Amino acid sequence: MYGIINKSLKEMMVEQFGEDRWRRALEKSGVPADSFLTMRSYDDAITYQLATSAAAELGIDLSEALKAFGVHWIEHTLKKQYNTLASSAGDDLVSFLQNLNGLHDRISSTFLDYQPPEFFIESHDDGTSTVVYSSHREGLTPFVEGLLHGLGSRFDQKVEIISIEIVPTESGEHSRIHIRVD
Repeated sequence: MYGIINKSLKEMMVEQFGEDRWRRALEKSGVPADSFLTMRSYDDAITYQLATSAAAELGIDLSEALKAFGVHWIEHTLKKQYNTLASSAGDDLVSFLQNLNGLHDRISSTFLDYQPPEFFIESHDDGTSTVVYSSHREGLTPFVEGLLHGLGSRFDQKVEIISIEIVPTESGEHSRIHIRVD
């Protein structure tokens, strides 16, 4: 993953829980202190180590930490780093998700060897939608849950996660997140 992810996780910890707790999490992770250069690619294991240590420091489950990080990513990192670009992707949660792959395509030239996840949205007659998330990385569906809640806040819409189905795949992760947006 790129340093911007690691940097955002650090910012979340410092802003919400203080510098001391961040330092303890970083120390427990064993991750080098220079793993936060925004445009540099780092082994995914570094980000997972940081997230796992942050969760342990906070005394919460990793999935809860990833959800919180997903919300932070939208409400802080997206807003600070990509707000102009994100503003052109849609005026509500569903249209934003429909345009998210295009948004990833536009920033792909910025990062070398960029391998973004893919998102598709299926709308249903009963007013619900299914967000189909596919990535070569494993274990990030809780982060996507947080992203959805953060996007709900961004667009002043309530997001209800109805159910999550992890679809078996040979590698990476594929999930179907059933939502209602009001």
